[in-house]
Formats: sequence, C-alpha cells, structure tokens
Amino acid sequence: MGVQYVYNERGKKIGVIVPINLWEGIGSTIEKTKERDFLPSRYRGIYNGLKVNPEKEIRNLREEWERA
Repeated sequence: MGVQYVYNERGKKIGVIVPINLWEGIGSTIEKTKERDFLPSRYRGIYNGLKVNPEKEIRNLREEWERA
C-alpha cells in the first residue's frame, strides 16, 4: 500500500495516509538529522580570502530567504 491522499468535497487535497513502515522510516531520518544539527560555527570564516562584498552577499542571502 502506498501513500493515499484524502480529498474534500471540492477535490482539494486535505490530508495524507502514510503506511506505517514509511512513517517509521521518516521518523528515523528525522532523528538522524537531529544528530547532525546545524552548527553555524562550522561556517565561520568561509568568506575569508574571497573577493566578495559581504554587505551584498548578506542582501542576496536575505532576499533568497524571503523568497522561500
């Protein structure tokens, strides 16, 4: 049995039924991701030695974030 979608009376998807083996697999993936938490300190200094304008890069990153 695969993933099943639940629809409302207008035909819009409003829910999902996920098989238990898939759900448990997702849970273990989430747990593994938690083990590799994002550590900003790992990225300290990545712009050192690069010929970039930090203010421009910050603006670009902020615009990218706001689009998402």
